[in-house]
Amino acid sequence: SGCGGSHEETVGGVKIPIPAGMTRSQESGIEVSLAGFGGAQSAYQGKLDPDKLIEFYRKEMPARGWQPSIRLLSKGGMLTYVKDSTTVIITVAKTDSGARMAIIAGGTQP
Repeated sequence: SGCGGSHEETVGGVKIPIPAGMTRSQESGIEVSLAGFGGAQSAYQGKLDPDKLIEFYRKEMPARGWQPSIRLLSKGGMLTYVKDSTTVIITVAKTDSGARMAIIAGGTQP
């Protein structure tokens, strides 16, 4: 598991910290293939406040060497981080019981 109440999971070949209290959804992970980009997505849900999730990633990702890229925050939000040629997109949405989160990780391809 990991320190600080989180553990790591691998999404699209990238190790991503997942806060304690968030579990992988039953929705199946999907492979993402856009022009010049390939990766995978995993969905999570839990009883955490969406703002706490956003705060977790705003601290945790830069501490692991990820550079913040795009940030859209409004009742949840989307955070994008880049390291080398790999991009991680984290979307957070409020639900009746807490939050849902999707993580897309992958890289640019020639």
